[in-house]
Amino acid sequence: MVINYRKLNPNGFYLLQYLGDPSLRYVFMYGGSSSGKSFSYAQTLLIMTLYDGENTLVMRKVGASILKTIYEDFKVACRVLGLGDYFTFRQNVVRCTNGARIDFSGLDDPEKIKGISNYKRVLLEELTEFDLQDFKQIRKRLRGKVGQQILASWNPISATHWIKKELFDRERWHDVPMECTIGGERIPTGLTQVKSLRMNAPRSVVNARTGEVEQLPPNMVAVQSTYLNNFWVVGSPDGTYGYYDEQLVADFEHDRLHDPDYYQVYALGEWGVIRTGSEFLGSFNTGRNTADLAYDPALPIHLSVDSNVLPYITTQFWQVSLEGGTHLRQIGELMAGNPDNTVRRAAGRVASRLRSMGYTGKVYLHGDASAKAANNIDDEKRSFMDLYISTLQSKGYEVEDMISSSNPSVAMSGEFANQVLEGAVDGVTMTIGRACSVSIDDYLSTQKDVNGGILKARVKDKTTMQTYEAHGHAVDTMRYLLCDVCREQFIAFSNRRKRNLFGGGAFRFYDPSREYDYDASVVYVMPNVEGRLALMEGRRVGDRWHVTSVVYRDAVGTDVIASVLDAHPSDRLIVECSEAYFGFVREYRNASGRDVHAVREFTDMDRRIAATSDFVRSHVLFGDMGGEEAAAFMTSLMDYNKDSVSKQASALLSGFCQFVIKSYPQY
Repeated sequence: MVINYRKLNPNGFYLLQYLGDPSLRYVFMYGGSSSGKSFSYAQTLLIMTLYDGENTLVMRKVGASILKTIYEDFKVACRVLGLGDYFTFRQNVVRCTNGARIDFSGLDDPEKIKGISNYKRVLLEELTEFDLQDFKQIRKRLRGKVGQQILASWNPISATHWIKKELFDRERWHDVPMECTIGGERIPTGLTQVKSLRMNAPRSVVNARTGEVEQLPPNMVAVQSTYLNNFWVVGSPDGTYGYYDEQLVADFEHDRLHDPDYYQVYALGEWGVIRTGSEFLGSFNTGRNTADLAYDPALPIHLSVDSNVLPYITTQFWQVSLEGGTHLRQIGELMAGNPDNTVRRAAGRVASRLRSMGYTGKVYLHGDASAKAANNIDDEKRSFMDLYISTLQSKGYEVEDMISSSNPSVAMSGEFANQVLEGAVDGVTMTIGRACSVSIDDYLSTQKDVNGGILKARVKDKTTMQTYEAHGHAVDTMRYLLCDVCREQFIAFSNRRKRNLFGGGAFRFYDPSREYDYDASVVYVMPNVEGRLALMEGRRVGDRWHVTSVVYRDAVGTDVIASVLDAHPSDRLIVECSEAYFGFVREYRNASGRDVHAVREFTDMDRRIAATSDFVRSHVLFGDMGGEEAAAFMTSLMDYNKDSVSKQASALLSGFCQFVIKSYPQY
């Protein structure tokens, strides 16, 4: 019988040409939605099954999704082509009158993979749902027949997906003419235009039988299409078939104006990330916040490092211009995965990258403060950052350690980053180089948890069986640098933001510009609460306590503690501590003559914090104390929940409240 080719899209023309080419092992079709990828596969596979009598297996990752998706496309395609007399549809199988069949299966049926050698073609619908290991298994098991082919279709949802990294980026692609000949008939050029048509480069291989070097032709073809190439969306160029769907075209135009990231993937068919609305960096916009950036020899280089080794050790390359404000530019990234995800190898690769850029100046290092702690991996008990720095130094680079003593609040620094990305922080801009594809994907993909932090979703590597956090590494690395370089702006933002958050909520503030008639003062200190020296001074006016001063820093020796106490005179001084500090308290009392009392550390901090929370809301007001320590103290209070790793500030505040409730009967 004769097929009416006026029922096909450009995708269909190319598929009919390439499905009959035995030199092509892989036929890929990707791009935007409504471009006719799946329907064109359904049409052409029905035609090829009828003509060559070969079997085809159509697969999705989950079998339950087949009946209402690709299977239904085959039924409609059969009707459109007028082939109903030649095919019989049964659940998960289409049988042809010539004895050939088209089977449908999910990868949740492993027996189907074992037997795929019986098929001439295997179509992987929505390839992005499959894992790399799935693809490898199918590739190896499809064997034993001449001209067997792996077919696939997908929307390019992520620039860091394995399809791009492990499949596309490993090939050398070249454009081929958009010309198509079927059955000796040249299809008019106007009917064969797609967004791109490419093949991989020829290969030289050694014949396993003869030992001779052979030149093999390209074995992959990739057809990229958009809705503009679907004649049942925009009509055929000659106006003879298809139709113009003005509602769908208008919908894509709406996405172009209001959701550029979605438009990038689903309209233009380009690699990108689809937003969910719960992103940690919801303000990051590829159109506004990215640009083509090059290394500026006039500016120094800042490195920011995240110490997680899985899936890679993250290093970002930044430059900061201070002309007319603070302008942060991410000019590069280096994700050191296996086998380079050790400190020395990762730092060595960074040094090589710096040399390749021609950079010989000082390196300013930022990163994870927790990575400065000693570890048991190194014989000399050096920290991750110590090893990283020493490796760069051994490669000839002077390194200035700019890493903060503690990491910024995840939630607060995320809000600050969003404000910078929106251009809402005076004098601060941040631009990401378009070449930083992994970072950009992470900025777009990392999700926010219920507390405003980063959602730590974990995945398992099916080969190594190791689990790791899939997203957030580049986001963390960027946060560290941003809060280091823009420390003053971040502190000011944090103080303003806390005032906004707590003005009508859990915490309240008093007006520091007024004069108050205080009738009592208490200094409450915990010299070593979870590795920190924490102190707060409260003064009473009426039935309220004003927090007028705080100290919040890494734990220090008793001589420094004594000097901190000297700087905070008060009516009463309470030290909540372990027995190890009791001797110090006695000595300080005798030397200073102050009213100093030691109390034992409370054992159940969460219970005490909960018990004093009503008192905090009713009777405690905070002042605009300013400074980095006060900002960190307030951030710790804001971030507290019963599962928090850090509870120092809340523990201190609850201890202060418990003391004044007991000591001042009016409460």
